[in-house]
Amino acid sequence: MAVVYIRGDSAAEWAINGFPNSIMLEKPFAMAEMITAVDHLLKERSTDPASA
Repeated sequence: MAVVYIRGDSAAEWAINGFPNSIMLEKPFAMAEMITAVDHLLKERSTDPASA
């Protein structure tokens, strides 16, 4: 499962505790960053043969 994390601090912990194939957005972020993150994860999933 792909996850977009949003945190205000401790973003460094995400690399240790986050799910694979996920993205961390740090506050404050622009809506365009959220859209890009979701778009990236959806495209990655559609090209991954394991997701079928």
